[in-house]
Amino acid sequence: MSTRVARYIRHGKFYVEGWLRTEAALVIAALNARQRALDVKGGIAEIGVHHGKLFILLYLLCRAPEKAVAIDLFEDQHLNVDLSGSGDLAKFRRHLSRHADDARLVLHQGNSMDLAGADLVRLAEGPLRFISVDGGHTAEITAHDLAVADAALAEGGIIVLDDAFNEQWPGVADGVQRYFVREPNLVPFAIGANKTYFCRPSHRDAYRAAAAAVASDTTMPEFLGEPVAFLQFTRPGLRDRLKDRLAGSPAWQRLRTTPVGLPLRWAWHTARTLRRGLMRREDF
Repeated sequence: MSTRVARYIRHGKFYVEGWLRTEAALVIAALNARQRALDVKGGIAEIGVHHGKLFILLYLLCRAPEKAVAIDLFEDQHLNVDLSGSGDLAKFRRHLSRHADDARLVLHQGNSMDLAGADLVRLAEGPLRFISVDGGHTAEITAHDLAVADAALAEGGIIVLDDAFNEQWPGVADGVQRYFVREPNLVPFAIGANKTYFCRPSHRDAYRAAAAAVASDTTMPEFLGEPVAFLQFTRPGLRDRLKDRLAGSPAWQRLRTTPVGLPLRWAWHTARTLRRGLMRREDF
């Protein structure tokens, strides 16, 4: 993972409004690395970029001559039938310029319902290897956007869908079911951190293993008739990280009960309490 990508995941993305958990960002970065190892080629795209939180990550993960296609209603919010997002072109451009360039950016302002897979291939100047589907959250729009992404997908490409299991947006799950009634050449391979991942059957095992390697633990339920890796994540707290480092320190064991160590321990517990109250909330 490059320094720019790591910096954006750990720091920069928290200052871009939107929905992207750190765990999902790490899975996407790992899948990108597996694609590179397999020599999968193609651009990236996102349907529904909002202010660019995920798109910027995808942009940082791609490289010339790969195109990065951003599709959103942006200022045409009167077409936003379910109010599932609120794209803002000025904010999107400002965030992108803060973290990357725009040399490979292809911007399309409009309704994804007016697009076909061939349009997406034309915009990207070829099939795409990574497509995020996060546009309208109705069943009709979800099924349509999945069809567009599927038709534009390169061999070895990945589709990542947002909110398929989010109870606030049942239309997304309905749309997935509607699309898969058509029996596309597409299979799910992982679910986790509010993202669901799809690819061609030929790459399922490789991508499932790459995603699972990022998780703390995995189970293998079935979804759409296919075994998928359900990715589970646990975050070690600061106390646990420091405990691991200090447990074997003879100096700390001697210091902790001294007149110097006792105030340090009090300060530590006080700071932990304050941190819990002020902790930056991870977005969904």
